[in-house]
Amino acid sequence: MTVATNAARWPTPLPAGATLGVWAPSCPGPVLFPRRFERGLAALRARGHRVVVGASCRAAQGAGTLPPQALAEELHTLLEETDGVIAAVGGWTMTPVLSHLDFGHIARAAKPVIGYSDLTSLVNLIPRRSGLVAFHGPMVISEWGEAEGPWELTATEFGHILDDEHDWTRRELGAAHEWSDENLFWDREDVRRRRGNSGEQPPRTLNAGEAAGPLWGGSLIVLGLLLGTDLWPEPAPGSLVFLEADGMPVDELWARLEQFRLAGVFDRAAGVIMGKIGNPQASPSGYTGYDEVLRGCLPPALPAAAGFDLGHADPMYTLPVGGQARLTCPDDAPPLLHLHRAPRTPLSAPAGKQHAGPAV
Repeated sequence: MTVATNAARWPTPLPAGATLGVWAPSCPGPVLFPRRFERGLAALRARGHRVVVGASCRAAQGAGTLPPQALAEELHTLLEETDGVIAAVGGWTMTPVLSHLDFGHIARAAKPVIGYSDLTSLVNLIPRRSGLVAFHGPMVISEWGEAEGPWELTATEFGHILDDEHDWTRRELGAAHEWSDENLFWDREDVRRRRGNSGEQPPRTLNAGEAAGPLWGGSLIVLGLLLGTDLWPEPAPGSLVFLEADGMPVDELWARLEQFRLAGVFDRAAGVIMGKIGNPQASPSGYTGYDEVLRGCLPPALPAAAGFDLGHADPMYTLPVGGQARLTCPDDAPPLLHLHRAPRTPLSAPAGKQHAGPAV
């Protein structure tokens, strides 16, 4: 078993009644889907949060929301003046923002940053450049804005990982009893909760073994955008790599995994975790062997599992990127993922003071 000890430090937990800054660097989703956005804000308020909506959530300029430098400055301000920042939704325009960010500023703020999909790049760069855990977790429109409210496991795990009231040092992540990968058109079909799935896809062992290390990963597509650039958040040796893909045909998955294999990602990893494949698609020949493709791209002795609840399917776990975890992959039982956190020390980062923008 490979063990890495270079985990990032956890940010200040969200206090009771925490103020969350809402940031939209990836697409003008709040403008395009206002009903779902407002529903997501209402769900966060129902948890007791005050929400501060950044100017990016009211903008739609060019291909995105605000210019990249303005988006970076907005994140810095929200981190200063709220208790944590959550992304409005994913998209495609996070990458141009990254080079404008001050990761020293982010480190000093020591506040949670939450998002996934297009935010995968940011939540992996924060541990590497700020030494701070960031969170691959639910966003305002996509999860909190679900009709009839967010899925119970999504909301419960968000609280257990981020809220100050939960002072744990070890947490086991099991499997959701039901899940959905249905795609609803938010502009016309967003009147009910997502339903249906593409098979059970329970957590399952691909390569037996056990590994521990800091979590690294998220969207295969988004991480691939940074590979070969000076923004590539190279995983620390001994990392637990978790990956997710939605609507990706099995032959495309093979190509993207091969990119990571050739880049040495799997040679540096202690273990690999694949999320449920939402909306799976066969290759042109009809082949559907997702597990076989993944196993074939990994070193044979590398512990590996698939079928965990992370990414674009509902519900989803909140994962502390850069935080320590342990993966156990037995031959004769479902794999388990345990999150580890050091005992709490007295809080050193102040909670939000004068809040930026209007609270709604």
